[in-house]
Amino acid sequence: MQTADCKITIKSSVVNPANWQHADQESPIPLQQHPVYGLAIQAFGATASQVSFYTDEGVSVGSALLIHRKFFGVIRLTTIFRGPLWHAHNIPKTTKLACYLALKNSYTPWRWNFLISMPEDSEAPLTLNAFNKAGMKRVMTGFSTAWLDLRPNAETLRSNLKGKWRNQLVKAEKSGISISMGGRKPHQYNWLLAKEESQRSTRRYQATPLGLVPAFIAASTPKSGCGVLSVTAIKGRKKIAGALFLLHGNSATYHIGWAGDEARNINAQNQVLWEGMLALKEKGICFLDLGGLNTQDLAGIARFKLGTGAEPHTLAGAFL
Repeated sequence: MQTADCKITIKSSVVNPANWQHADQESPIPLQQHPVYGLAIQAFGATASQVSFYTDEGVSVGSALLIHRKFFGVIRLTTIFRGPLWHAHNIPKTTKLACYLALKNSYTPWRWNFLISMPEDSEAPLTLNAFNKAGMKRVMTGFSTAWLDLRPNAETLRSNLKGKWRNQLVKAEKSGISISMGGRKPHQYNWLLAKEESQRSTRRYQATPLGLVPAFIAASTPKSGCGVLSVTAIKGRKKIAGALFLLHGNSATYHIGWAGDEARNINAQNQVLWEGMLALKEKGICFLDLGGLNTQDLAGIARFKLGTGAEPHTLAGAFL
């Protein structure tokens, strides 16, 4: 596909974490763009593939994980969620536009073959203009998430905490709870999945299938740079709060969090998240995705996430 000064070739391949590299280590990797996520999501009826974008000179400028689903036997829907990943900070807008155009031309609604792209790019006029030029229309506004940079030292991370959040952390630290770290062994995280399942039933909301956690672990290998970290707050012999993080390359995602009444009274979840941040940092994780920000319906949770010093990031939306 040709633009004014850029030609892009797309090469598709099966999802293989062993052959996957992300050149730009200064940028976070969203969970939904790591190949291990692609392998895990296939346990729920989807298929996944990987595409790479190359210039005329054979230079790889980016890649994307594609999730494919089929409806009614004839409608094929492909989604790129929070991608593509660009291999450098300074990829020109014209090059990105050429990539979007090349992707769009691989799909045609006349054959019931649809592509929806939800880029990690922010909701900026240049991003919206690029998709408009590619002939892709925005069908959904973007959501907001919170990225926390874990690269500063522990002292700086603590000083970056908002005052109220830091005071709550001090209260938790003085309450006498102990913190236990866990990994991929089921007994270390199954209790959190059970709490989350009960929480969803009580509050009547839906989210990522709980089976994603064991599927993600099964797809992870030592060389993939992926895994899980569970953090549990214990008072006496009772689990009163916890969190589960999914690790993917240079980044991690705050996947599940739970706190009982006793934990909320002493702000135990602040210590759970703080200890989790430090443990992730020790594992070489540079960026933590704290998840969606809903300031309208879940303002308290949004304030809790932003209290860590995380930066809100509003995505451009979904384009068809």
